[in-house]
Amino acid sequence: MNKWAGAVLGTVTLGLLSATAYSAELDILKPRVPADQIAAAKAMKPPFPVTAAVIAKGKEVFNGAGTCYTCHGVGGKGDGPGAAGMDPGPRNFTNHQFEQVRTAGEMVWVVSNGSPLQPAMVGFVSAGQITDKQAWEAVMYERSLGCGGDMDCVTGSADWVSKQPVHEEAASSLKPEYIGVASAH
Repeated sequence: MNKWAGAVLGTVTLGLLSATAYSAELDILKPRVPADQIAAAKAMKPPFPVTAAVIAKGKEVFNGAGTCYTCHGVGGKGDGPGAAGMDPGPRNFTNHQFEQVRTAGEMVWVVSNGSPLQPAMVGFVSAGQITDKQAWEAVMYERSLGCGGDMDCVTGSADWVSKQPVHEEAASSLKPEYIGVASAH
């Protein structure tokens, strides 16, 4: 192979590798709901009893009408094909610590309105792509990925979240601008 062909092949390979690189998700203690709306988001609760059937319906929304899998990946790890090059990367819903610091209401707020910290995360409810009910179903499924069989974790009320021990543990490894974010609201 001549030098030019080798240089072009190397450049193309590096380009492909960088195009498929995934950035880390935004720190779990940094809210994606604006400060003036976080209390209301945290207070939101599922409008129906959460059951295994609701979680199954949420999986259908996640992998269907909601197109969540595109960025979050089929398994919810933030590794979908649309995640390549995103900075910050999509949320990894299999991370149990995320469910310990974020309420279901906060997650529904983001699905409904989008994320001011991640422009690729648009408001799927406000855009008319899914309904409020479907947003709740998808969030219940997403939470189930990191909660296992703990239904209190899946429903994720602010009271349940505030009782979780992750705040202090996670704060020790945070960038200074993130310390106290989870408990300040």
